Amino acid sequence: MIAPVLSLILGLGVTRLLLGFVTVFRIRASAPVDWLPLAWAGILFAEHIQFWWAINSLTSIQKSFSFGDFLVLILLPLLLFLSGALVLPSRSEDETQGIRQYFERDGRYGLLPFALYLTIAFLVDMIYFQAPLAGVTSLNLLLTAATVAVFAARSRRVQAAITLAVMPLMAVMIWLAV
Repeated sequence: MIAPVLSLILGLGVTRLLLGFVTVFRIRASAPVDWLPLAWAGILFAEHIQFWWAINSLTSIQKSFSFGDFLVLILLPLLLFLSGALVLPSRSEDETQGIRQYFERDGRYGLLPFALYLTIAFLVDMIYFQAPLAGVTSLNLLLTAATVAVFAARSRRVQAAITLAVMPLMAVMIWLAV
């Protein structure tokens, strides 16, 4: 019963990210494209897909969920949706200065709900599923710190370096989770 609701929200999040990619493609001639927000959109897309895959085994890990459990679990895809909705522009008329300026002004705020998602996912793994601290669970904390650091960094060089470090970390986290 819980998986369809989570899947619905995840599907909306994936749709929103894909529409963001389409928007970036459409405005590429009039607004310079920037790799950094596209990288974060890709990270968010990968996390959406990984979470979608994970909910397939949710009922085998725990047979039933309370309403409180449901609220905590529903918060996770909602935060992913919010992250995806913020990280890339949604309307081409909103972005005439380029994706880089959009990300620096508004898009980087999409990293905060992603960091909150990672923190809550860490707690859910530890509390609900008794996951060991090693492996994916500890990587969530590292990825949370890196995500907040990119948000807080004012230096483009620092943002780029951390993002480049996060990309393989995210790949390892997904590989371990699957």
